[in-house]
Amino acid sequence: MSGSIALGLATIAVLLKLYFDARAAHAAGEGAIAGESRVVPLSSFAYTLMVTGVVVVAAGVVLVLIEPWETASATTIAAVLGGPAIFLVGDVALRRAVTGRIAASRIVALVCLAVLALIGFALPALVLAALAFALLLLLLLAASGWFRLPSLSVDD
Repeated sequence: MSGSIALGLATIAVLLKLYFDARAAHAAGEGAIAGESRVVPLSSFAYTLMVTGVVVVAAGVVLVLIEPWETASATTIAAVLGGPAIFLVGDVALRRAVTGRIAASRIVALVCLAVLALIGFALPALVLAALAFALLLLLLLAASGWFRLPSLSVDD
């Protein structure tokens, strides 16, 4: 049980680190190309998505704590994988609004979450949560410069 709690806290810590990195990038205005009037509403929406994703992950932690070794239910899969997916959609929207680019690492992470959702019914809830954490940790390492995937230029 304590392993489930530690895993949940570590997952939330990784998401919060990604969140504060995104806020710092937005505050610095990294290569802002969009008009300020368009960036502010979109960034507010993106922040809302990111915070919502963290809250959904917290709900997923509770669901994993209830039955860690039982096969993951649809609700558990939705919370454990949907939370990071919501967060990443917000992160992509924010970075797109500020820089005009979409990080390929975020898209790859979203695809990996979708694949995990497809096989999630065959996995214990704790294993599913551990895989989601590992994916987010790899994303954080990529964002911190340990390795980089290319970013995609998105023209209006």
